[in-house]
Amino acid sequence: MRDFYEVLGVPRDASPKLVQLTFEGKMKALADPAYAASPAEKREEERLLKEAFVTLSNPAKRGPYDEKLAAFEEQAAAAPSRPAWLVPAVVAALVVAIGGGIVSRHLEDRERQRIEAERQARQEEEARLRAIAREEREREMTAQREAREAEMQARNEQYRTQRERADFERWRRSVDQQARYGESVRQQQDRNALYEAQRAESQRRQAEERERREEESRRRQALSEVERQKEFLRRQEMEEERLRAERHYRAQQEAREREYRQMLEERRRQQQSR
Repeated sequence: MRDFYEVLGVPRDASPKLVQLTFEGKMKALADPAYAASPAEKREEERLLKEAFVTLSNPAKRGPYDEKLAAFEEQAAAAPSRPAWLVPAVVAALVVAIGGGIVSRHLEDRERQRIEAERQARQEEEARLRAIAREEREREMTAQREAREAEMQARNEQYRTQRERADFERWRRSVDQQARYGESVRQQQDRNALYEAQRAESQRRQAEERERREEESRRRQALSEVERQKEFLRRQEMEEERLRAERHYRAQQEAREREYRQMLEERRRQQQSR
């Protein structure tokens, strides 16, 4: 099992910031043309660096990896063939773990200073390259401008010849177009006259149809008004009939009540006379 801490050269308690700074420094050193390694070795080392950075910079992956690494080291420590240097190495690891905070801060400062120096050197190199590229672009632009001027002269001459030929062709097409336009105008006038006649006929038919519909609508409205009047009279008659029936019922009720009171009065007189 590969020790990614050893691959990056950071302690076990290194912060994600230190891991990132160390990874960027090693990647820049690996990209340097002066780096003494074959292309295959560079690709393998780049793969290991990227795998180590992805694992150690992500807390979700770093925790399980630390557990697997610790279990692997415990298994290796429990093996029968324990090397003589294992105990000193464990002691050294404990010392590194205790002083990891101080060492990590010191490494971060050193790495930050190294990155700043590399950034300044890179800016100076980029400025020098930009100056060289600017001079090269100026020479290319001068050559291109001269070539464009020569090409422009040749194009101007060719354009003059083409323009004269085009002027003649335009004059000939203009004559043909005027003739076709006169014929088109005459045909359009004929079509307009036919269209006006058809439109007048259509308007006349629409007016007749509209008048017929209006007359039909008035007739229906008159019939509807007659039916409405009939319904009104019928309802009025029914209401009068209901009122007559109600008055008749009330008169009968009052007559029965008078008879009932007279009967009660007669019974009361008879009882008093006894």
